[in-house]
Amino acid sequence: MSAGRVSIGELEAAINRARAAQPAAGPESSLTLEVATLAALYGRLIWERRDGVELDALSDAERVALRLWLPPRGPGRAEGAAGG
Repeated sequence: MSAGRVSIGELEAAINRARAAQPAAGPESSLTLEVATLAALYGRLIWERRDGVELDALSDAERVALRLWLPPRGPGRAEGAAGG
């Protein structure tokens, strides 16, 4: 993720991390709020045929979910919303 943008690949990685840590639960296999929020954003990007989204365009809930679940940054990678 660049300082002001998250790519669809990074969003997918965040969803995968969240699902691994908090799998769907209950008789209806309900997603957690964060996973559902990230999945809705992912679906919107797919529908709009976009490869990423500006952080300024995200809702507060989307930003919080990304901060929680974006994979950690390695050395030399741009720091983003996750403060990696």
